[in-house]
Amino acid sequence: MMRVTLRIVSGNGGFSENSSTIDLSESGVRVRLGAEIEPDQLVELFLSHRPEQCRVVWVGPSPLKSERIAGLQFLRPLPDARPLENPGADGAGFVT
Repeated sequence: MMRVTLRIVSGNGGFSENSSTIDLSESGVRVRLGAEIEPDQLVELFLSHRPEQCRVVWVGPSPLKSERIAGLQFLRPLPDARPLENPGADGAGFVT
């Protein structure tokens, strides 16, 4: 699990939300979030300082009623997701 920021842009503006990953691969990521998002919506996911453009593939319930789980597909596959899964010595879950 890694803490990330998800930026959601809609016709009415946009907002950012702190989120966490469940799993991560070169082609996509599964995240926990509290925001309402829809399949086919475009969002930005900050795994580091640079946003990754993603398409929402699916949204489903979470064991917690206050959150949902979403599957996001990277518009440009990551070159290698393995270094991102090991967040570093600080244990904070942030990639620098």
